Amino acid sequence: MDELWTDFENDTLINRHKMSKIYKKRYQRASDFHNSLYRIFGMITVVASTIATTISWGKGEEVSENQQLILSTITTISAISAAIKNFYKFQENTNQYTISAKAYAKLQNEIEGIGNIHPEYRNISPYDFFKKIQEDFDKISDNRIEISNCMTKHFYNNKYDDISYLEDKHKEYKLLRDNRIRKRNNEYRRVSEITDHRPIQEQEEEEEEKEEDQSEEEQVEKLEEKSNV
Repeated sequence: MDELWTDFENDTLINRHKMSKIYKKRYQRASDFHNSLYRIFGMITVVASTIATTISWGKGEEVSENQQLILSTITTISAISAAIKNFYKFQENTNQYTISAKAYAKLQNEIEGIGNIHPEYRNISPYDFFKKIQEDFDKISDNRIEISNCMTKHFYNNKYDDISYLEDKHKEYKLLRDNRIRKRNNEYRRVSEITDHRPIQEQEEEEEEKEEDQSEEEQVEKLEEKSNV
């Protein structure tokens, strides 16, 4: 793998995970909401039609004005309920929202499959992976039914949807990496002390003194050059 998963790429991965989760939850709620409306209006239609039929057949031709008014009202309610159910296409919208929710869920699982692997052992470059993920996002966006901002804000939104467990995993990866670097530096310091038979601090101080002496010599040379001129 030529490219490395740095902190920037990992943050981008977490962002994509949050977006896929948010959209999945949003379309799941939209599907449930429209399915509930479909069932409610369907139940109203069935009950109203049953009552109207019972009244009509029960009384035969002898129907009073009050009964006729009740019968007309129930029949109207049944017709309006059926018209609303068919006009707003609750069942079709439910199916489309469910398809979109499953597509985002599949995308979320794909992102988690990479996020669960330590960045040093991922077998795909971040460029190739993010390119594929963006193409999947665009494909779903082209085929989905858009949800109004009002419905999203008041019915389909939840403040906990943008929480990603990959953030904690990324912190663990960084902690492991920092501990490994710290351990490596400590080993290097010990090897240096053993090789030079002196503490590493003394070696560093000696190097600093050499640098200072060298800088002083350079300054003296410059002054001599100026005096000669």
